[in-house]
Amino acid sequence: MKYRDGFVSNSSSSSFIVIDLSGKYDDVPKIDGDTLVIGEVGETEFGWQEEQYNSFWSKLNFAYLQTYYMGPDTSHECMSMLERVLCDKLKVKFIDISHLCIHWSPNYIQDVYYGYIDHQSSASEGQNTEMFENDTTLCDFLFNSDSYIQCDNDNH
Repeated sequence: MKYRDGFVSNSSSSSFIVIDLSGKYDDVPKIDGDTLVIGEVGETEFGWQEEQYNSFWSKLNFAYLQTYYMGPDTSHECMSMLERVLCDKLKVKFIDISHLCIHWSPNYIQDVYYGYIDHQSSASEGQNTEMFENDTTLCDFLFNSDSYIQCDNDNH
């Protein structure tokens, strides 16, 4: 008998998250000023590439994008959690989300970055939302360098 446990995708690309729950927060960046800008640094497109992302900035972009792929009931709650954790750990007062959008526009605006998570790896499909279990788990995902996002595809 064969068993499948964990992540399964029928898509040709897949992303999954790994969260180290050790409480080791060794990747807490120093922010100059009182505003955190999301999207200017780190990976913003999570799809076909064969890559592991463990930087704070890429994980932040991934978490932020996930809040947009959630349904309206969950999205607000998870965005509030993300803002609360970021303000507490990074000692910022404001979070600027204007530099990262999930919809590409032919009228490209300078300093705005397009981001996406492949459809079957996003919260819209119920995937990769474990980081939002509680504030501690979100901190473990964002600020621990041993937590990461793994992207891959079936072309190899």
